[in-house]
Amino acid sequence: MSTLVPTIGLEVHCQIKTQTKMFCACPIRHGAEPNTAVCAVCLGHPGTLPVVNDEAVRLAVRAGLALSCTVHDRSIFARKHYFYPDLPKGYQISQFDQPLCTGGQIHVEHDGARHVYALERIHMEEDAGKLIHAGEHSLVDWNRGGTPLIEIVGKPDLHSAEAAAAWFKMMHQVMTHAGITVGNMEKGHFRCDANVSLAPEGGPLGVRVELKNINSFRFLAKAVRHEIARQTDVLASGERVVQSTRSWNGTDSVELRSKESAADYRYFPDPDLGPVPVSNDDRVDARAKLAAVPLDVWILDQYRDRLEVIQSKYSVNAADAMALLSVPELFSLFEAAVDAGGASASMNKWIRGPVARWRNESDGAPLKLQAEQLVALDEMVVSGALTRGLAREVLQELCAAGGDVKAIVTSRGLGRVENTEKVQQMAHEIVDNNPDAAARFRDGDARVLGFFMGQGMRAFGGRVDAGEVREALLKALSAPAKPV
Repeated sequence: MSTLVPTIGLEVHCQIKTQTKMFCACPIRHGAEPNTAVCAVCLGHPGTLPVVNDEAVRLAVRAGLALSCTVHDRSIFARKHYFYPDLPKGYQISQFDQPLCTGGQIHVEHDGARHVYALERIHMEEDAGKLIHAGEHSLVDWNRGGTPLIEIVGKPDLHSAEAAAAWFKMMHQVMTHAGITVGNMEKGHFRCDANVSLAPEGGPLGVRVELKNINSFRFLAKAVRHEIARQTDVLASGERVVQSTRSWNGTDSVELRSKESAADYRYFPDPDLGPVPVSNDDRVDARAKLAAVPLDVWILDQYRDRLEVIQSKYSVNAADAMALLSVPELFSLFEAAVDAGGASASMNKWIRGPVARWRNESDGAPLKLQAEQLVALDEMVVSGALTRGLAREVLQELCAAGGDVKAIVTSRGLGRVENTEKVQQMAHEIVDNNPDAAARFRDGDARVLGFFMGQGMRAFGGRVDAGEVREALLKALSAPAKPV
């Protein structure tokens, strides 16, 4: 068999950061009770009429300019027909032969060099609902149905799993930096389909297989490598690759259905929606909200220029510096916190840990935490006035609403207990009240200490240092057992 070359094309589904859905006024509420963020329009009731979300169009124009696309003055919404339980209308409103954007490119750095990959198009569409499989039956939640998306379609010019993952990661950086999407991949804000084929070098492309809904850079590389190996085995055995759609579960892929072609969807212009106009003012407004055009090149240049400076100035490693730079809002907070007197190592841990986690779970809510508040919180932990565990709880409140750190700690009675005698007394009481567990520990079962630690921390509501509780418990457990 001649050498087979893999070819990969990626299609990214990027959820646009709007307050309401693409064609109705329903709010976008992640985590809401199933089927509560719906209306007659997004459920496709007879006689209802869709209305285009202007903000979604503006953000899609911004995405196109960020990637050097041609943004057309006029685009058309079409109906893409297929039956599936998560699609109550029986069709999806998307764009087909007249998309908002065509062309464009994305610059990516991998294998020690900068590469440029062509884009085919960016079009707008609505998301489908969500199926929840429970044993032998399935439930449908239509809350997500109608959520605005842009689909970014890359040309099939990637040739390795590593290149595909780097492409996907760079696209995520561009879309989040431009403010197009929140980008939480765990919640499906940003996901991709990978089309993979194998063919002899220099020959026409082989039969493609689509891997659906991958929401992790690592999983994408793993899924593409797996599919390349699978197709290689199929061809080596003398069989042919069947054009199909497969689902990736993290370790393996499962065939869902044979792959459809455009004709199968019976596209035609949506009769309820007129052409979408884009004016020169729309383009000017979009450019004004971008740090640079093209944005991908600017991001790469900024990274290259700033990475070494940041590592040197703040004494953070390359991985931390890259992670901070990838989220401009968090990097600005980090810089401001260090300027306000915070230790760079501590500020990095707070921001990359609980602050980043809050941001990912907040569904786009604005971050209210100020640099001075973070520094004050860290100072209370360092001084021993507040335990680190309770500081994380306070931090959640600061992220959501801001406020005075000391006032929050005082009003909620979270100050650290520093009465050593009281801690030791409580430790002895806990040991005395749990003689069986104490006997197991004294017989060599060290795992029981975790139980005692939980009892001790709960007794003080987390307002005592865990190390102090552990020391007091070990002292109490080392004492002779009281006679029964």
